[in-house]
Amino acid sequence: MSLTPAAYDRLRRATRTHREELVVRLAGEAGLRPVEQARLRPGDVFEHDGTRLAAVHDESTAAAREAGESPEPARETVLPDGVAHDLRQYAASNGIDDDEPLFSVSPRRLAMLVREVSDRVDGVDATAPDLREYFAADLLDDGVPPTVVAAAGGWDRLDSLAPLLPETDRDALVRAVTDREQKSGASGLARRTLAAARGLPEALHDAGDRETVAATVCNRLADVEGVRFAWLAERTGETVALRHVAGVLERTVRDHLDENRDAMEAVAAAGTARQLPGPDGPIVVAHAPGGDAGGALLAVGASQPVDDAATDAVAAVAGQTAHALAAVRRKRLVLSDSAVELDFRCPVEASALADISAALSCRIELSGLVPVGGDSLLFYAAVEGADAESVLTRAAETEAVDDARLLEEYGDGAAIELVLTATPVLPLVEHGGRVKSLSAADGVTTLTAELPGDGDVRSTVDAVTDAYPSVRLAAKRQVDRPVETDAGFRERLGDRLSERQTTVLRAAYHAGYFEWPRDTTAEELADSVGVSAPTLHNHLRNAEGKLLTAFFEDAPAGENGDR
Repeated sequence: MSLTPAAYDRLRRATRTHREELVVRLAGEAGLRPVEQARLRPGDVFEHDGTRLAAVHDESTAAAREAGESPEPARETVLPDGVAHDLRQYAASNGIDDDEPLFSVSPRRLAMLVREVSDRVDGVDATAPDLREYFAADLLDDGVPPTVVAAAGGWDRLDSLAPLLPETDRDALVRAVTDREQKSGASGLARRTLAAARGLPEALHDAGDRETVAATVCNRLADVEGVRFAWLAERTGETVALRHVAGVLERTVRDHLDENRDAMEAVAAAGTARQLPGPDGPIVVAHAPGGDAGGALLAVGASQPVDDAATDAVAAVAGQTAHALAAVRRKRLVLSDSAVELDFRCPVEASALADISAALSCRIELSGLVPVGGDSLLFYAAVEGADAESVLTRAAETEAVDDARLLEEYGDGAAIELVLTATPVLPLVEHGGRVKSLSAADGVTTLTAELPGDGDVRSTVDAVTDAYPSVRLAAKRQVDRPVETDAGFRERLGDRLSERQTTVLRAAYHAGYFEWPRDTTAEELADSVGVSAPTLHNHLRNAEGKLLTAFFEDAPAGENGDR
């Protein structure tokens, strides 16, 4: 099918993991086939004239590279800034070195990921070739010469183009595609809104409170051509509390809220975006999920007619805003010196882990939890009393499990990774809670969570039990949480690291080894500290593991031991 910009944006927003989004973007915005993505390495990305490009290898050049040669790539393609940023972030978060494949799955699995994402979007039936067609059509519509499109996408011919195309040099490729990006970002309310949103994750990264998030988002949107104003409000019980207003009087916004109360509630209940009539033009209102009492509302007043693409663009910004507000809530929990602990009991019908434990007579213990999207969570768990094949088979049969893979198998148990799209943990996390422990045995999941001492406990419990009526609150207690100082953290970490690990880690940091692109290579760093490259990697991996353990785990160093 032929994808429209609005359909492509809906497809991107339907991704549930960082990997899914990156696979979609590499095809739709860089023109990479699944087989080319499977060959891609972080080290294939380089900079030319201020623009990021990717070296794309075919079967022959990939084979030569595996044999230790340094072949010229089959072609080069431009990576838009957002795609290059996502690729670097994905590689860093998964510990993928420059010379390792970016994806550890087959081309067929990458193609299947696109279909799985497409299946979640009503009215969109897209495949990997459809995304490449979108990439080409978008370039051609913006006036990029067909020869450049063919060079960027690796086509032998495009439409009526002759089979033999003149070579396109690197400067022409960069100039053509970057000119196209500038043009597309300056036409259409949807494109301008999305362009304003590109830098929001970085701008919101250090926000310490809700007001800062609201001001950053609203001020940036209000500066977009064709936007008259923007405001953000959080729903608290029966009322809506304005967090920031830009470009219009606050009194005007409150009047509009009073006049359209039912419509605002409908937007929040549906979790979508819609247009509302305003006195001076249309207003797009979008729901940002999460929060202590049902999330926030983001509104944009336009000075021109609004189409579906612009509405979707505002919804995308609302999604970014929801992530930023959730990060603020997590920071508040971490910095709070008191907390409320809640114990929940979740039966089989409310918990996929309880279901697996009942079916296989095993015990499952959560070891890590990562939010990967608005409606899914990444669980890392240890299983005792069941073999890996049985666990993965049962997980695949469970509706709430979107994906499952084996991390390690040992004795009568395994370490597994699960992507859950239905779990009582989701509403808990959305309301600012943190999972302290979670285990499943005999068909019951026991969940202990923490909320900030000043958090809204009742609305959080109601959110969990309303979504999963069979879940019950078993206990509630107030606890003190001593706050660790920076010096205390460094001392705790220092007790874990050997002298050599400390030396290597410090040298790598100061030599720019962790920068992108790296200021020094592993070989250069190894020479500097007087060890071999394999020894350097060993020290770095061990040191990084201890650093992450100290950062992510609450227990003192002596209770965890070395891993």
